[in-house]
Amino acid sequence: MNLLLLGELGSHARGKTLTAAAGATQGQLPECGIAIAFGKEAQHSPDQLTAWSAWADKPGRVLVLVPPFQRGISSQPTPWEARRVDPLAGGLTELGRVLASERQHEIRGELVPAERVGGQMVTGTWRRHPAAGLFVVTALPLWSLLTLDHRDLLREWLECFLSDAGRSVESNAEPSSTGFTPSPDDWAMLLHLYAGSYRHAAEALDALNASELFRLEEKSARASMCRLQEAGLTSEGGLSESGRIVLLAGPHATYARALEMIPNA
Repeated sequence: MNLLLLGELGSHARGKTLTAAAGATQGQLPECGIAIAFGKEAQHSPDQLTAWSAWADKPGRVLVLVPPFQRGISSQPTPWEARRVDPLAGGLTELGRVLASERQHEIRGELVPAERVGGQMVTGTWRRHPAAGLFVVTALPLWSLLTLDHRDLLREWLECFLSDAGRSVESNAEPSSTGFTPSPDDWAMLLHLYAGSYRHAAEALDALNASELFRLEEKSARASMCRLQEAGLTSEGGLSESGRIVLLAGPHATYARALEMIPNA
């Protein structure tokens, strides 16, 4: 696993913990792998955050922002913020449970929850397109000294995101039982329809145009909707049963299930 520390984290004592616990290094942004930075530094420099987020757009790349954070809403790559809260015990992941006592924030905004605890979003993700890499904001202090005693859990946590971001739709897509092979635009449309409830195709397309989670050009979105309808994967403004089966058996099933955690996604 290629793990890089960005900016101030690279020379900070907390970065040394990540180096010892997960084998992180400093240097230029890698062609593929995981880059970790302090959320506060990224928020303080919107241009830097924009550049780092753009790097994470390509498959096989993951940008992870970790505490500390500054107050206020950040607009890149989509609106999000970290709010101070009293830590809640527990977590969906083993690492989340280990670091629960040191967690001081919850994550809010237009992110897909990757982990929640008692209604608080602990880790949120965003990607520009189903075939893109991942932008991750986590309230878990990955640099905690506790990780030195739980190296395997830290690496497993990181590798889970890298595995998800590394799945290129073009190289992994397989024909469905109907013989139809979804394109990257089609996967985005399938996820959009799975996340919402629409009365008809026009309403679904209008919602997609205003969505913070999925971004498709209007012409591409309409063409995708037509392809999916012809393949029998949509019905009115939602997925058909065949469409649900194709999505939940495909490379973005984990992402689809994460969308279920978002109210009125």
